[in-house]
Amino acid sequence: MAEDFEPERYLDSISESPDSRAHPLTESPEDLRGLRRLSRIVDHLRGENGCPFDRKQTLAALVSDLKDEIYELEESVEKEDHVNIAREMGDLFVILFMARRILWEHSGESLGAIMSRASLKMVSRHPHVFEAPTPGKSLAAIWETWEEKKRKEPGHRDRESVLDGIPQTMPSLAAASKLGQKAGRVGFDWTTADAVVEKIFEEWDEVQRARKEGIDRLSEEIGDLLFVLAQFARLSGIRPEEALHRANRKFRDRFHVMEQEAESQGLPLASLTPDQWEGLWQESKKRLSNIKDQRA
Repeated sequence: MAEDFEPERYLDSISESPDSRAHPLTESPEDLRGLRRLSRIVDHLRGENGCPFDRKQTLAALVSDLKDEIYELEESVEKEDHVNIAREMGDLFVILFMARRILWEHSGESLGAIMSRASLKMVSRHPHVFEAPTPGKSLAAIWETWEEKKRKEPGHRDRESVLDGIPQTMPSLAAASKLGQKAGRVGFDWTTADAVVEKIFEEWDEVQRARKEGIDRLSEEIGDLLFVLAQFARLSGIRPEEALHRANRKFRDRFHVMEQEAESQGLPLASLTPDQWEGLWQESKKRLSNIKDQRA
């Protein structure tokens, strides 16, 4: 490491002489102009002559809106709809700027201070890029440095466990994957996804036995099974929350096709027999598969 490297000094140099390693640069004069416009528009909306709705906004409400917009962005990414991706990113910026304004009203926190702290964190946590360039550094070593740097930051010094820092509000499957990832960074993990398979079957046997032991016991074992499945997904390079999201969407699409087919045959859904449901299910799979093949 470069002993005289100071992240703050590096940040100060960017405005005057951008790092030649940052290539290609994506910034343009329009960027700062756009940020300034949005900031002033949000100030106007929250100001004395602003919008009654925006003046009543709270950080809690904006967090809820942010989650909704993230889902919309995710859908656009899945469709590779770049026009809509840019549109959804704009919506995210509006919410974040509104949240920044409310934070300023409570604490005086400026946008510049927020951005500077974020920039400092990125430079500090990437010494292999900014301090002593090491292009070939392994991912494991990068994660180790990341965690080491994070523990030294004021906001993380009170953490007592490597598992600290996972929000309680994070969706449970995502949290399970994150817990396994954090534990794995210090060596407590399966070596491969294949190594988890035996544990999955073990947990499934536990679920079967728990069915005779009451609802609480069954709930516990189903939770254990889902946790292990989350680790299997993680070690397979899959985010379990996203996998379940796709499964939900697939089920929704297939069920919608079944509804359409039943309606075309004049069959009330509540009157269908198990065999009729199965026939509609197989037909919906075939129809959606054909549509997918046509688009490919």
